[in-house]
Amino acid sequence: MEDKSGDEVGNGDGADADEGAGSDVDGGTVEESDGRLPAEAGASVDSSVLHLSPAEREARGITDEEVCETFRAVLVRGTAAQKDLSGVTLPELSLDRTALESVDRHPVDLSGATIEGLSLTHARVTLPFVLDGATIGSLRLTEAHVEASISCSNVIITGETDLFEARFDDDVTFDGTTFEGPVDCDEATFRDDVRFDGTTFDDEVTFRAAECHGDSNYLEDNTTFSGATFRAGVTFRETEFGFSTFDGITCDEPAVFQAATFTGDAEFRGAEFGADADFDEVRFEGDVAFDDVAFRGRADFRGASFAGGARTLVDDASFAGTTFHGDVTFHHASFRYVTFAAVEFRGEAHFESATFDGDADFPDVTFAREVDFDETRFREDADFSGVAFDGRCVFRGCEFVGGANHLKDDVSFEGARFADDVDFHDAEISSANFRETAFGGTVDFSRCVVSERIDLEARGIDDDAFVDFTRGKIRSGRIVQPAEGWVRYDLTLASVGDVDLAAERTRDHRQLLDYFRFCRTEFDEFDGHTFDFSGHREYLDRNDWTVHAFDEPSTDAFDPDYALEMTPEVVETTYLKAKQSASEIGDMKTAGEFRVKRQRYSRHKSLEAVRDPDAGVVTRAKNLGRAAENFFLGITCGHGMRPMRIGIAFAIAPVFFAIPYAFGGPLFETDATGFYNNLYFSYISYTTIGYGNIAPVGPLARFLAGSEAYLSTILAALLVYALVKRSEL
Repeated sequence: MEDKSGDEVGNGDGADADEGAGSDVDGGTVEESDGRLPAEAGASVDSSVLHLSPAEREARGITDEEVCETFRAVLVRGTAAQKDLSGVTLPELSLDRTALESVDRHPVDLSGATIEGLSLTHARVTLPFVLDGATIGSLRLTEAHVEASISCSNVIITGETDLFEARFDDDVTFDGTTFEGPVDCDEATFRDDVRFDGTTFDDEVTFRAAECHGDSNYLEDNTTFSGATFRAGVTFRETEFGFSTFDGITCDEPAVFQAATFTGDAEFRGAEFGADADFDEVRFEGDVAFDDVAFRGRADFRGASFAGGARTLVDDASFAGTTFHGDVTFHHASFRYVTFAAVEFRGEAHFESATFDGDADFPDVTFAREVDFDETRFREDADFSGVAFDGRCVFRGCEFVGGANHLKDDVSFEGARFADDVDFHDAEISSANFRETAFGGTVDFSRCVVSERIDLEARGIDDDAFVDFTRGKIRSGRIVQPAEGWVRYDLTLASVGDVDLAAERTRDHRQLLDYFRFCRTEFDEFDGHTFDFSGHREYLDRNDWTVHAFDEPSTDAFDPDYALEMTPEVVETTYLKAKQSASEIGDMKTAGEFRVKRQRYSRHKSLEAVRDPDAGVVTRAKNLGRAAENFFLGITCGHGMRPMRIGIAFAIAPVFFAIPYAFGGPLFETDATGFYNNLYFSYISYTTIGYGNIAPVGPLARFLAGSEAYLSTILAALLVYALVKRSEL
């Protein structure tokens, strides 16, 4: 080896290997001056140098530069046998700015080799490399163009790995590899499959703006990191993936996928993120699976897009069985079909302004802390059945509009449990199912609009559960009180259509309206859907037809913030609206009773004005007159609803006049003697018959006789009025 010629260890013509280092290696034909070895078939190459140990080379005086030149010669002109370099030990190999074009396509086999470093910066590589099981000090392919496959399975790279702006046209495999130093794959391009299955990254890893397309393989994932371990931070910011797999990865430090794009399916099943995971603004254009993932730090999916693929039988995005140990945000995220079945949210969960264009499934999910769905839009069915909301829950301004599936409710909370307050303020719901739902705090449905139907079979976890429907609108539905744990409903200023109020046990029906508060409630806003009180006549009759108040428990814990104070004016309007509702459906009996209640509170309103010291004298006088008139009509004929009362009064009124006639003394004296004759005189005076056989003598007797005639006219008119009103029932 001492007399080794330049042809044996250098480039075939003896040119300096570094000559032309600045020339373009990506072009077509490149002359010898640019550093490439001529591909001369049959040229003599002695590869024995490469199989010597470092000690043997040192003993023979072979320099690292000579070893590198021999290696280059083998790559370009060596036979298949010469390219078998498995198990060799090599120094730092610098092939920067070199175009490695071989006379054949036999791979360079460095399996199990030990290489101090391999540098192919700005190089062009056209032959395959096999480095399986090798140990490499550092690997640099900065801006290299690798046209053939590279296999680096089970490799140990002790130094840095630099693939910045490298381009790989064929398969790249790093299965089971250990990267002990930092890895830089920023802006690298992988046009075919790239595999990092079971790989361990001990230092920082960056794939910023990399491209992992995998155009040729449609049957398998193009980019795989299955079972990979990232012991330090990793970033895939703005990276473009085709079909990719991250199943079972472990990220001990923050993992950043911000603004990455997945044009094919992406799988993260069983992954574990030990620190923060950043998926902000990520675009998933195919199906994505995060099943059984553990997010131990904060998880950010802010503005992420889950567009889904063309397959309609599978959810476009799945988080089934995943556990979020820290806070998670899907703020402004957009989904098609997605499932969060059996997910555990142990921190706060934020879905503000998210959009679900397909079905959203959250069955059996646990929200241990606050969850926020503010302004979220559910454009297809939403399933929250069996969900445990242990913290405060917000659905303020949500839209549950439902889709084409008419066999299910547009949103279902069947079997859900709200341990704390829940807010549906300003929500828009087409149809909803709250069967067997448990509420432990205040439930705010104020200004909520139910455009089709709601079914509420809710129970209170505590004794004082309270549902606030103030200013809400319910077109139709059913509200059922359970056997135990009844819930109070406040329908102040609400619009209630065809809503059936029922109790689970028939015997409880008599006390049903004790738990519903109607205050200025509209009952006939929805055409063809009018609230019907007729099914509650037994309760109403027993409770003096009262609907404006419910039974409030005597406890400091129950302190709802009512929208209106129950003033006489408010209550009067409440019964006016209730009367109109009953009249519209033809229930004149109920309408009449509500009219009586309205008049009663109208009198209270007038008396309030009379007692108002700030009111003028005229105003107070007018209201006093209205109150007196109202009282007279109420006491005599029950405002037209008590004809029997006025009939009896009309019949027996003369009896009361006969008493002073018979026993009143000279002032009430008449020509009659005895009580019976005076009673006769009273009746003929009352009926204005006036036979003339008996006449009043005393001054007060004459006054009473005239008053009787006047009173009979008034009572007769009231009797006719009451009979007419009664005939309308």
